[in-house]
Amino acid sequence: MKIRKIDKNERIEILKGDLYAYSRWTNQDLPRSHLTAINPDDVLAAEIDGKIVAALQCFRFQQSVRGVIKSMGGIGGVWTYPEYRNRGCVKALMKSAFLEMRMQGICVSMLTPFKESFYESLGYAIANATNEITIPIASLTNYLKLPNQNHGSCDRFPATEVRDILSNFLYENLRSHTIMPHSHGLAITNFTYDQWWHLHRQKLCVVIKRDRQPVALAIYGIDSSGNLPMSDRQIEISSIFWTDLESRDRLFSFFASHRDQTHSLKMPIPINANVNSWLSDAGKLQSSITEPWMVRIVDIVGALNGLPIACEPFTFALSDPQCSWNESIFRVDGDCGSLTVKRYNGDVQNMAIDFHATIAGISALIYGTCAIAELVHKQWITNLNPVTYELLENAFTPCVIYNPFKF
Repeated sequence: MKIRKIDKNERIEILKGDLYAYSRWTNQDLPRSHLTAINPDDVLAAEIDGKIVAALQCFRFQQSVRGVIKSMGGIGGVWTYPEYRNRGCVKALMKSAFLEMRMQGICVSMLTPFKESFYESLGYAIANATNEITIPIASLTNYLKLPNQNHGSCDRFPATEVRDILSNFLYENLRSHTIMPHSHGLAITNFTYDQWWHLHRQKLCVVIKRDRQPVALAIYGIDSSGNLPMSDRQIEISSIFWTDLESRDRLFSFFASHRDQTHSLKMPIPINANVNSWLSDAGKLQSSITEPWMVRIVDIVGALNGLPIACEPFTFALSDPQCSWNESIFRVDGDCGSLTVKRYNGDVQNMAIDFHATIAGISALIYGTCAIAELVHKQWITNLNPVTYELLENAFTPCVIYNPFKF
């Protein structure tokens, strides 16, 4: 088996495998846009006997981790032809992807698993899903009564035109900690224009501005076809963000104005949000949970450095069979309210170690996917004394991930 990058002319082979795994198979010629949406720089392929038999894509994103923007590798498009399964193709691809991420300065990774136990064996920790709710448009009618002053202008664009607007909006508001409804786990995509166009060619974007600056936006699709009964006409929001309650209300006012055109609105929200407080006379809501995310630390030093955590110093030994550069003992200091990390590579036989952790355990700790008690129960963290237990419990509180971008 050979793991390698692809060249531009091999994109059709990646597309064929992707279609076989995730779509309805067709022998028809595909539009050129399907090919241009595949960036060879993102693709790793497994080759056996001169044939590409499996592949994955590793997208170079940014992600907010406890309020700090980190370089993130988003794994997607993982497939293997059925006649080549159970031969270690995906495991080999993933190990190569970790090395690629390491060389590119990427310190964290995220994916949606096809099988949770498989990715857990590679060091990923299960995180929460996103809640998607469907509400009647009529439940937003009260937002139509908002006074026009001080609530900002409202502009609507094809979503294919807003890649840079969205990225800049997220960067600026993540840095200023003004993004809502939630920031932890949020990914900023770095798609090429062709990839962005392919994913958003059937969507729109509404941007709320105040003093000419975006303060809220949403990317959405709308189906108000005349041949559909009114009860089936819907707006589906794929991404929605605001910076304060006024800008949120202005967004809801925009969607409420579709009340004579559509019946319902579907939107992603953080799994712990009380959406009922936003609505009026909504009645019983429809809610569905997406597939969960899984997260992993690729470079422990890069992931921990700079996190806004104040705590007493601690030392831990990390086990990571897939990423040898993480196999070491680390000293973490949070005396100044921001973590710094030191790696020990020399003689550490007599060093006092506060606990041992697997890579899945330290990934869960940093991302806050579960409480310390659960990590100890799973034995992802071991040899933990009561003092350090309390330190970790106070410093690394559980966090809910909110990332509406599907990749």
